Amino acid sequence: MKVINLSLDKNILDKNSAVAQRAFLYEQKLDKYLVLTPNAGNKILSFFKLYFFLKQTLKAEQFDLITIQDIYFLPLITWFLQKKDNFKVEIQVHGFEKFNFLRKSLFKYNIKKADLVRVVSLRLKKELVNNFKVAENTIYIAPVAVDKNKFQNLNLANNKSEIFTFLTAGRLVAVKNIALQIKALAAIKEDCRLIIVGSGVELDNLKSLVKKLNLEKRVSFIDWSDKLLEFYQQADCFLLTSNSEGYAMVIAEAILADLPVIMTDVGVAGDLVEDNINGFVIPVNNLELLTEKMSTVISDDDLVAKFRNNANKFKDKILAKEELINKVIDNWKLLCK
Repeated sequence: MKVINLSLDKNILDKNSAVAQRAFLYEQKLDKYLVLTPNAGNKILSFFKLYFFLKQTLKAEQFDLITIQDIYFLPLITWFLQKKDNFKVEIQVHGFEKFNFLRKSLFKYNIKKADLVRVVSLRLKKELVNNFKVAENTIYIAPVAVDKNKFQNLNLANNKSEIFTFLTAGRLVAVKNIALQIKALAAIKEDCRLIIVGSGVELDNLKSLVKKLNLEKRVSFIDWSDKLLEFYQQADCFLLTSNSEGYAMVIAEAILADLPVIMTDVGVAGDLVEDNINGFVIPVNNLELLTEKMSTVISDDDLVAKFRNNANKFKDKILAKEELINKVIDNWKLLCK
């Protein structure tokens, strides 16, 4: 089976990145696996260069499927070429960001033309079926792969601080709403701290908010790292307060680290995190409830122990790299047989 992956993820060019390593595994299991990504620079020019390169590639060799890691612009390239070449198209949906009128219109157009749709969560599948009328039998769920091995045989309680520690990790952008966590921390009387691991355009604003609320001694900023294990070991509870989310691999990793999770009702909430089972699920942007739940996990040791024990019930839902790749390829083969 021969597959082309159209991707916007520049990390694919870094051979040590997780996405590049996954691409290598696909390459081992398929007859051919070719990854194409637009060049940096002028977006319109890069778009047309990619179109002509893909056109020449398909002219020289027959491929069975093109999978696209973009829901707005890259699919447009394939519709022109699909008329001449007999290949299937899969669109991967990881979530919706900057979902303005133009992007929403493009998404509606693209998703109806796709032969197969891959989503990362049950929530996204339901949204596509209910809100965009996508045929349910064209959608399958393939969450983000996690390196489960690094969590094996670890005593995650060894490095806990005497101070109750909340952890959050991810891009420091507005949609993540990390300011909500800082405001909640300011309202909590109990002795606790917050570690923020990440980088992004909101960093300076978040630091200013910390200073304004006199929280410099209680909030730590750490540059983003893919190696979060040491921070999971230090933490007592993981926080995610995004306004919207596709999957959030950090939630899966927090569960593998037996951490209670407090998260907004986005992404894998209700799937990997169930309210009052292995954490708390709260409405988006609800400062009062976030503050209340953070105070609860600080003061209720028995509840935290219950959440940690219940994390085991959700670990089987988290796929390792090999499991994910096999599931994806099985769906590709079923489509193209």
